Amino acid sequence: MATLGHRSSRIVDQRPDVVHDRLLELGARLRDELPPIQPGTQAATALGMTGDLGIRIADRGPARIEIRTTEGRIRADGGVDLAPNEDGSKTRVTMALDIKPQGFAANMMLGVALRTMPNIERQVIERLEAGLDSLVLELAKPDPDWDPAAWTPPGLPARG
Repeated sequence: MATLGHRSSRIVDQRPDVVHDRLLELGARLRDELPPIQPGTQAATALGMTGDLGIRIADRGPARIEIRTTEGRIRADGGVDLAPNEDGSKTRVTMALDIKPQGFAANMMLGVALRTMPNIERQVIERLEAGLDSLVLELAKPDPDWDPAAWTPPGLPARG
């Protein structure tokens, strides 16, 4: 099966409980504010759908949050694992994302795309890494500077 996956870790200069709560807030924003897939776009063609991606967030406790899409012929499954440093003042954030085709045709499409566009995997990984770098800076903000409505991941279109 053709899949595209990536896993990466960073240290956030913030307590794990704070990081956990902030990630849930940002996940809710992503779910609620992500623009729908528009007809006629490259995304609509690749995903085989238009409209809402059906983002689902699952809080698995203080050390894990999962997020997944439920619509489209190519879906994403992601998870965030949180671990405190020795004194609990910082958090290791490890994010994993798998992009998975749903069914034979989607598997073939993704496989062909990965073979015919060799830079696409590198581009996806670079965007994920840039998003994680930006997220770490946002999560580390002191409480008075934290505003979940102020952050937008790099490359994500604004709803409007």
